Order: sequence, then structure tokens, then C-alpha cells
Amino acid sequence: GRPELTPTAIMAGKLLARRLFGRSTELMDYDNVATTVFTPLEYGCVGLSEEEAERRYGQEGIEVYHAYYKPLEFTVAEKDSSQCYIKMVCLRGRDQRILGLHFLGPNAGEVIQGFSLGIKCGATYSQMKRTVGIHPTSAEEVTKLWITKRSGLPATVTGCG
Repeated sequence: GRPELTPTAIMAGKLLARRLFGRSTELMDYDNVATTVFTPLEYGCVGLSEEEAERRYGQEGIEVYHAYYKPLEFTVAEKDSSQCYIKMVCLRGRDQRILGLHFLGPNAGEVIQGFSLGIKCGATYSQMKRTVGIHPTSAEEVTKLWITKRSGLPATVTGCG
């Protein structure tokens, strides 16, 4: 049930060494560890999957925002962007704490690394919506998420949204 990633093992080892030599009592926190799969179209994620969130909180306890998007860099090169997708899994309620973020597209590792601190610190959908995105980046698409799966609306976004 723990991520089997080199950076996770390195951090756990450092924390263990500090505990063994009496300099700390801090344990490794395995929640919200970000990861990326470096395939031609990268996939990155942090936090819970939609399925795990549903198991923990029930279908009515979560809200899932999602979008298919076209990265600006794909426009000039006329690349197919039908697979570029973002999904944000939130706890349903007033502020909607972000439980997980999933990103399929260019630079997914960089995008997820940037958002992982906020998610680790308990960021909410409300805070994300008040975040000004850097234009024109793929990461900006995360700050523009508004379509929920529950709404039944098409998840394909167009232009500036």
C-alpha cells in the first residue's frame, strides 16, 4: 500500500537514519506522494484515484471535475490532443478539499510536482479556482476546471475558459 518509488525510498531512508541517530522522531508520510509515468504522452498523479475516493467517501461524497484540453504546443504542430485529460477528485462539500489530481499531457511530471505541495497542504477546489494560471501553459488548464462528471456535460473544453 506504499508507493514503490526511488524518491520515496530515499526520503524514508533519510528519516530512518535521523531516527536511529536520535536527531528526529519524524516518520515517512506516504499520503499524497506524486508520481509520473514518462511515456510519450506523460501521465502524472498525486492523491487518491476516483475509485479509491469513492470507496472511502461514497459516490455522493465526492465531486469529480474533468476536462479534455488542447495544449497550445499541440496547435502549431497540429498534434492530436484527444488524449490530453485532467481529472480532479474532490471531497464534496463547501470548500471541496482536493483528494487527487490526475494529468495526462505534455510535462505532466512538472505540472503534478507543482500542484502536489498544495494538495499535500489540504488545498481546496475553491482555492484552486482563485488561483491565476500562467498563460499559456498546460498547468493553467487545472485552474480552469469547472465541468463535473455529475453534470453530464461534455468534458471537451475550447479556447480560453
